[in-house]
Amino acid sequence: MKPIILYSPYSCLVRCKNHEIEIDESEHAIIDDYDDRLDIYPTGKTKRYSFYVDLKEKDGKFYSIIEKNDKILVFLLDGYLSENVDIFNYKYNNIESSVEVSQSSLSFASKNHKKTIILSSSPQKVKCGNFYHIDYALLTYPNYQILFAYNAKTNQARQFSGEEITLSKNGFIVKSSQGGYSSVQEEYYVDSEGLKSKAKSFSLSNQALPDELIPYQFMTAIKNGDREQIESLLSDNLKAKLSIDNVIAYFGKVSYFYMIDARTAFAISNNDNILYEFTLSNGKITEIMDNK
Repeated sequence: MKPIILYSPYSCLVRCKNHEIEIDESEHAIIDDYDDRLDIYPTGKTKRYSFYVDLKEKDGKFYSIIEKNDKILVFLLDGYLSENVDIFNYKYNNIESSVEVSQSSLSFASKNHKKTIILSSSPQKVKCGNFYHIDYALLTYPNYQILFAYNAKTNQARQFSGEEITLSKNGFIVKSSQGGYSSVQEEYYVDSEGLKSKAKSFSLSNQALPDELIPYQFMTAIKNGDREQIESLLSDNLKAKLSIDNVIAYFGKVSYFYMIDARTAFAISNNDNILYEFTLSNGKITEIMDNK
């Protein structure tokens, strides 16, 4: 295998096969263990995007390859990244705003603000529009869709994702599958005050959940506010001690959760970071503890 000498005019992190290499500005690295691809992640103050070097292709947009004296010389190019950008302009009353779409980013702008979202991959299709002072961009990928909604008054953006997102007259409907649900449908609408939630419905899967998935399903139900599902996962003894209202009040408004293991969840509840631990018996939750 010929060694690779990689030259870079800017600082970057290089991932190749099973290891990483850091290169400082205008320095080089020698790589002996690699496959057909080098992933490049520019670092520091550069505004370049990440990309990869295909060692089977001698010339790419951001690199060139030369073979010399039993070595492979890879030169990362120092140039501007140019992309085609589609711009959509909107106006509601005296509020002017715009949506800018490129292959790698999405930007919402109003008179004094601009919010840019870097896309991890290029969507197959993008549809932009607005409801009152809420601009939106609906991104379609092979197996899912993402909708970004931007409030031109407050410079706030929200993200929604699901298997299917349908636009309606003054809003949209998000359909997804979560946890033990076969389907979750959330309906949103926009009026002159802003974006609001209209309705949420659930369809349960007929499959019985194994114990290791019950805490995850329970946290999903808490986050969604599904009272019926919350109650179904609690033991009779626990329900005798606590009402469903008590349980919902105990967890508060959970905006995010992550299962550390099958019976421990990290959650952001009412903007507070909390760890929850669950005890189970016979497919039901018998005890809930936290770190507070």
